[in-house]
Amino acid sequence: MLMYNLKNSTKMKKRNFTITGLTVIFALVAILFINASKKDEHKDIIRLLESERQAFMDNNYEGYAAKWVKDNSAGFMWSSMEEYYAMQGWDEISSAVKEHMDWKIENNIKNYENPKNFKYNHFVIEGDLAWVNFTYYDDKQNEKDRRNYVLKRVDKEWKILNINILVTDSYAEGKFVVDANQAPEVTHVNLKDFPKDKVFPMIEGWGGMCVDINTAPAGTEFSPLLEGLKNDHCQVPHWGYIVKGAIRMDYEDGTQDIFRAGEAFYMKPGHTGGVEEDLLLVSFGPEEGIKHLVSHFEKKVAEMQASGGN
Repeated sequence: MLMYNLKNSTKMKKRNFTITGLTVIFALVAILFINASKKDEHKDIIRLLESERQAFMDNNYEGYAAKWVKDNSAGFMWSSMEEYYAMQGWDEISSAVKEHMDWKIENNIKNYENPKNFKYNHFVIEGDLAWVNFTYYDDKQNEKDRRNYVLKRVDKEWKILNINILVTDSYAEGKFVVDANQAPEVTHVNLKDFPKDKVFPMIEGWGGMCVDINTAPAGTEFSPLLEGLKNDHCQVPHWGYIVKGAIRMDYEDGTQDIFRAGEAFYMKPGHTGGVEEDLLLVSFGPEEGIKHLVSHFEKKVAEMQASGGN
């Protein structure tokens, strides 16, 4: 009887082992099948996105329209530092795309985007919806924009439901927005009336610009104040007028310039320099950039004072 039980127990263990082994194998096969299926889905989606971009570049309206979900749930948004526009519903998107393509055809314009310069960052597929995030670079691998697509499966085919494009290149250092409609309460000021309690006397809010007044004795060098900025140079453009004295500009590209009394000037981004003759100047610059620059100056002056410098 004992031998019989031992034999039956051994058979049961073998049977259980066999069932467990088969279960593991089936699970592995299922996982491999799911992963392969997802890879195929990814390839299908990438093909859709690349063909959508190609149709747009070729001004092929019919080919472009074929990629979209054609109802009121469709959406498109494009935004940059300077502007943005948003469209809701296929009718509005269709009309805008057709008008834009007609304009490109009339002016013999074709866009070019190399599919090799798309970097796909994120894929999510949930049932009949998919979310795709990717970045577009130019041929020098500078980031141009970031794109988010929402896709919907319609009759077993992926279609575009929503596109959101952020032109990150427009936010590059050295690019600023000026709002000419931003009217200040005070539209003129005497040089004697500029704020005297600031490291960098300035007035904000002049149409998105700042106006500032600077005085400095001959021999003053700007480099110590600019340390810590990109390449240790000021990256904000300035426009202005030299009331008295002379100022030397040393640029990142190796060029140099001197602005003298009685001259209007433009300081391009990427500059440092020094005062050649006792200086009084008035300059204008984009408010966003100037405020960042002033904040940096204030920190540097505080550090110098704390360390006993001048």
